[in-house]
Amino acid sequence: MQIKLDEVIEAIDKTTIDTQFYYYIPEERIIEKDEDDSIKEKQLIPLPSHKQIDDYGTMKNFIEDLDDEEAQGWLSEAIKGASAFRRFRSTLERFAMSDKWLDYLENAHENIAVDWCEYYGIEYLENAPFVSDNTVKETALPKADSKHNYRFITIDKDNAYSLAYLVVDFRKTLHKFRSSNILVDVDDAVEEIQYYLSKNYPVYAVSDNGRYIGYCVCRVEDDVVWLESIYVKPEYRRKGVGRMLLDKAESVAKEYGNDTLYQYVHPNNDTMLNFLKTNGYDVLNLIEIRKAYKDEETDQTYTIGDHQYRY
Repeated sequence: MQIKLDEVIEAIDKTTIDTQFYYYIPEERIIEKDEDDSIKEKQLIPLPSHKQIDDYGTMKNFIEDLDDEEAQGWLSEAIKGASAFRRFRSTLERFAMSDKWLDYLENAHENIAVDWCEYYGIEYLENAPFVSDNTVKETALPKADSKHNYRFITIDKDNAYSLAYLVVDFRKTLHKFRSSNILVDVDDAVEEIQYYLSKNYPVYAVSDNGRYIGYCVCRVEDDVVWLESIYVKPEYRRKGVGRMLLDKAESVAKEYGNDTLYQYVHPNNDTMLNFLKTNGYDVLNLIEIRKAYKDEETDQTYTIGDHQYRY
């Protein structure tokens, strides 16, 4: 999912008590819901509401940030009671601060727009001008080069759908370790995430310019924390994202009084095993054993101690 950041900001600027905008997923554009009655609710992501944008709170923050004590005092009085916005604007003109306020408000709305994109896993774009022919090209904002530029997003029921495509990729990757071609669709992935949330398992994503690039799930049972899932998109591996997610999961384990985080790993998942070993996970804890499924063919064997197992 993608959107121009300017379009999100413009919608936020136009939002009122009576006006609500939505991101229409199939067409990756912003609409007012009443534009088309046939649009289904699950195809829409609500943009911040008038209450969430809270321009009155932004006014208070603007006043608190002022260095001019006289202007600060006048503006503080101006926003009390009815018609606060009208008196606020008049007072701004008296102190020649109208442009300063508009810049402050624009920055606040941009921050709200970025936070909204990050929360819902929508990659935001900016306009980059071409000098040669004066046309405009849509480009993604610069990709982060270090983990300090990535952001953690807590997954909940409202943004679970945005994580579904990563869950699909993760499940496909796991099936490859078993030479399995089981299909996993988005609805299955959403159901899986909803199950984790219903159990109050912490679920986190890492975003880069709003695009979810990795996630982890911490399964908590009897105050013991297991790393149920951890996945990073291939193009973001070896850039610190996996380490970020592991650190996050370890912090959850510590909150529950655990000295370590427990994990299930496929025995032929060399990438994950090497990653864990690099981060100090080299103690064998348990072996999960089962009978073969009906018509299952196993083509690998593993030896642990004096025992050999099919896989």
